[in-house]
Amino acid sequence: MDIANKVKGIIADSIEVEITKIEEDTAIGDFPKWDSMGQIIIISALEKEFDFKFDPEVIMDLEDVGDMIEAVEEHVSE
Repeated sequence: MDIANKVKGIIADSIEVEITKIEEDTAIGDFPKWDSMGQIIIISALEKEFDFKFDPEVIMDLEDVGDMIEAVEEHVSE
C-alpha cells in the first residue's frame, strides 16, 4: 500500500481539489477549502481510513501534506 498516495487522495477528496494539485509541501491555506475546518475534516478522514487517533500534540504539528504522510506512516508501522 502506498500510504503517501492514499493520504494525498484523502486530502484531495476532503478539500475538493484534484489529487494532481497535492504535493508534499502543500499546506493549510493553499486552497480555499483547506482552512481550519478543512484541516479538521482531513484529520478525521485520515483517522477513519487508517483506524487510529492522532495525539493532540501531533495534530498541532500537522502543517503540510508531508507532515500528515509521516504521521500516518508512524501509526501504520506500529
